[in-house]
Amino acid sequence: MSLTTIRAGGRHLMLWLLLVTGCAGFDGEPATDIPRQGTPEEVRLKAVLLESEDIAGSAIDITIDQGRIVLEGFVETAAQRQQAEGLMRDSSDMDVTNRITVK
Repeated sequence: MSLTTIRAGGRHLMLWLLLVTGCAGFDGEPATDIPRQGTPEEVRLKAVLLESEDIAGSAIDITIDQGRIVLEGFVETAAQRQQAEGLMRDSSDMDVTNRITVK
């Protein structure tokens, strides 16, 4: 296993831990205004988008609904929209619904 593979796996694990663990309020109670964290597969797919230099800063939400990946949000160009869809198709065997809007 190469060092690059280990680092990439470590980034995925760290991102997953940060997104899944949630946060607690100052009084030790869970914060109630935290958005839905997503399933482990949704988090994994979001990490794929974040690792892409061209679309990492885009506002794309990923949900899995009845075995289908649903992409929603905004990107700057049509090429970014297509790239996001292509990354999802390459990263999963699920069908993809692309509802991303080009600004």
